[in-house]
Amino acid sequence: MRKIILSGLIAFLGTLTLFAQDASFSATAPKTVVQGTRFQLVYSINKEASDLRVPNIPDFQILMGPTTSSSSQVSIINGQVTRNVNYSFTYILRADKTGTFNIGPATIEVDGKRIESNSLTIEVIQSDAATQQQQQQSNQAVTDNAALSDEDIFITMTANKTDVYQDEPVLITTRIYTRVNLEGISDIKNPELRNFVVEELEAQSGNIQWTVQNINGKTYRTGVFSQRVIYPQTSGKLLIEPMSIEFLLRQRSARQSQSIFDDFFDSYRTVKRRATSKGINLNVKPLPSPVPPSFSGIVGDITLNVTASKTTAGINDGITVRMVVSGNGNLRLAKNPEVKYPVDFDVFDPKVTNNITQTTQGGKGSRTIETLIIPRHAGSFEIPAVEYAYFNPSTGRYQTIRSNPITINVERTGAENATTAVQSPIAATRENVRFLGQDIRFIKTSAIQLKPANTFLFGSTLFYFGFILPIVLFVLIYILFQKRIKENANIQMMKTRKANKMALKRLKKSAFYLKKNDKEGFYDELTRALWGYISDKLAIPQSELNRDNARSILTEYSANEQTTADFLDILDTCEYARYAPQSDHQERDYLYKKAVETISKLESQLKRKSKI
Repeated sequence: MRKIILSGLIAFLGTLTLFAQDASFSATAPKTVVQGTRFQLVYSINKEASDLRVPNIPDFQILMGPTTSSSSQVSIINGQVTRNVNYSFTYILRADKTGTFNIGPATIEVDGKRIESNSLTIEVIQSDAATQQQQQQSNQAVTDNAALSDEDIFITMTANKTDVYQDEPVLITTRIYTRVNLEGISDIKNPELRNFVVEELEAQSGNIQWTVQNINGKTYRTGVFSQRVIYPQTSGKLLIEPMSIEFLLRQRSARQSQSIFDDFFDSYRTVKRRATSKGINLNVKPLPSPVPPSFSGIVGDITLNVTASKTTAGINDGITVRMVVSGNGNLRLAKNPEVKYPVDFDVFDPKVTNNITQTTQGGKGSRTIETLIIPRHAGSFEIPAVEYAYFNPSTGRYQTIRSNPITINVERTGAENATTAVQSPIAATRENVRFLGQDIRFIKTSAIQLKPANTFLFGSTLFYFGFILPIVLFVLIYILFQKRIKENANIQMMKTRKANKMALKRLKKSAFYLKKNDKEGFYDELTRALWGYISDKLAIPQSELNRDNARSILTEYSANEQTTADFLDILDTCEYARYAPQSDHQERDYLYKKAVETISKLESQLKRKSKI
């Protein structure tokens, strides 16, 4: 038994050695720092190493270092053991002068060889007195006596280019600049992009990556809030409307001191501040004329590859013609290349597969069109060259791609007789094989029962019933229609009747955000469902409903105290949790179920009052 355990341990250690990673030595540091502040310069390597040699750093003052730390992780995936080791050497530096400085590569010895890290470029920006004071405070806040201005927090919306062609991708970037602490965002108003196709870029992280920047002698924390790629669909002078964001800021509340101990404590409140960017003017040029007949609709730079799954086949064998359009541009809006197949082939509808990723330069990837063709006759056939044109905005001209023709040899088989016997010699390319004896209507040879004229329908009971039935149906439909018109005329009664139904629709939408793990969307839709139900049920505009008068209104309309308390508790939880740190999914699930139960209770309690 001991030998078996020892053998397994040796094999395990051998596997660890086998799957050890190659040495990787890298240097990391902030890209931008404020003058006079400290920052970390970290060198990391994934193997045991020695003799670290750091380059001369005359532009920064080394306050401490190197501090060494290590971590190790072992993972087993499909029987393969991988061991990840990381060693870090940390230096604490301080930037004393402004400018852009380079830190050269460091070297370290691994397995008897010296390897080199990457170099770094760090920008040091000038700090102002306000920033230095804020850095000394662990919790930065806005006081009541200090009035916020547009210079304390603002947003910008920029385009990477403003003079473009139609369907050319444009990157729109929204950035936040702030000198105060943010608690969250309460409302976002995006511009309506009616004349554009919009593609949202996938966020690399759930949080904004903040950096520092000095603008007009003031230091701001700045980060990218959103990025989207738009494709203008019309030409001319187009305006992208401004974007507006309402921020939640932490504010220190001033109060009169009641005792000497009150001076040791601060109270805070949350205030709202809306920032609006400027609009963007785009000059969209139309695509030049004449347009090539084979124009794909793509504005960008692409390549085309046309292949066949096989060039030698038998009759009725399936052949797949694959066309791959690769490159960048508006690939999702592209037309399929036109191919002139021989008339002796059955051609089926193509299958289109997109493998496109939106980047800052527009769509990038490939579009694959696969078409199944089946030869029906023997011989040698040629699929002619495919022409595919696109517009290149960098050159301002159309470019046409031409593939090579494909020759397919179809060998004679026994299946040829079954098809040629029933198909016409001219282009019966998309019909299935038919069988003689099933597509001919023979003369009927059985006995026929004859009837005298005018005795089949005219004058019969069915004849008169056919006249009366439409009249009766018309009268019934007219009566029901008039009743429905009267009911729909009372808009408020319809809202009251359908209040529960509308609330369930809103709750379904919040359940969708719950499954999607969209915290902000879930709480927002849950709040709308509660307020919308009360507004529709009690015929009270939502503008007249608020947290202060909700209790008195529900009590007036016969809701009991427990249901009213549950209703207000859900609203408070949604308002707090929307801007609080990430909450547990189970808590949101419980809150959703509680909202459904509360609306059901209110439906039974307020039903009697709503009829009065």
